[in-house]
Amino acid sequence: MVLGGALLGAAPASAAEEAPEIVEGVDMGTQGPLAETGAADGMATRAAAETTAAPSCIGTTVAYGSTVCFAPYGDVVWVLDTKKDGMSAAGGVYTDYGRGSRVCVNKAGVDHWVKCDYDYWEKGNIQLRALRYDSGTGKFYVPDAWSDWIPVDGKY
Repeated sequence: MVLGGALLGAAPASAAEEAPEIVEGVDMGTQGPLAETGAADGMATRAAAETTAAPSCIGTTVAYGSTVCFAPYGDVVWVLDTKKDGMSAAGGVYTDYGRGSRVCVNKAGVDHWVKCDYDYWEKGNIQLRALRYDSGTGKFYVPDAWSDWIPVDGKY
């Protein structure tokens, strides 16, 4: 199913329906937010080690083509491309306080993580969406996965 340029479709009623801001993530290699230590090049520790709250992840089955995680420390969204299909993995982010939706796009390829650093209101909540993106057409594709609302500060 094609969703067009906006993140429309079978979205929960509370999700934003305007065209999202699309951000290309920074390639972080094959170690993502759940890695216990940083890369050998001295990048310190990954998001999971930097915070007391574990990252929240969705889309962990290959059918979605992407895995999306949120690490509350630093408001970092991580996206893993899990399917070699010519499309990019994408992680949509919605808020419950009116901020426009954003999409972190992984153009690094299959089995690579990218991260997008955002700045969200610490008292707010976000919702993640894992899906695929075709940069040639600017369209998003499903199947997709939605998270529950996640507190930005990581305190459930």
